[in-house]
Amino acid sequence: MKQQRIKAPHILLAAFLVLAGAFASAQAQTTITPQTETQDKPAPQPTPTPNLQQELNLTPDQIQKWRALNQELRPQEVAGTVRVKEARRALTEAMESPAPNEELIKQRAKELADAQSAMTQLNALRQARVLQILTPEQRVKLKEIRERNQALRRQQQQQMNGLNQRQQLKRPNAPLIPPAQHKALKQQQRQKR
Repeated sequence: MKQQRIKAPHILLAAFLVLAGAFASAQAQTTITPQTETQDKPAPQPTPTPNLQQELNLTPDQIQKWRALNQELRPQEVAGTVRVKEARRALTEAMESPAPNEELIKQRAKELADAQSAMTQLNALRQARVLQILTPEQRVKLKEIRERNQALRRQQQQQMNGLNQRQQLKRPNAPLIPPAQHKALKQQQRQKR
């Protein structure tokens, strides 16, 4: 009986550590994955889609102003997106160099931060100008739409994370290579025997 009492806390502690490690691993995966996905894509820009036009009840004059704003800022957006991608590529090359130069890495990281900062400023400018086009009621409605869409994206992300975790649980020892390569490796191993 004494031995069972001694083992029980150890078992509980071990179970807790295993669960904590699994949770930390899942958290690390969920925090890393969305960042890399969003880094490659430019931030979604508000455009007056027919659905949004109806929801906000935009006037023809407001639609025309919105489109003019998009035409005005589009070249800057394209150039900024290219600049961010090039800066990210240069930083990656500097980090993965056979003989990494820390000063070069710092310089490339600063260039990427500057490019991302310029895009953030452009997006803020666009949003401020869009809000100037809208009436106070339309601003409130736009905020509600954005919050609703953000909640939907979070829900979809959680569903995807749950699906990924379930798939990992179903196949914990799944090979990291495609099935065709796995089959070829097995054949090579058989031939060596």
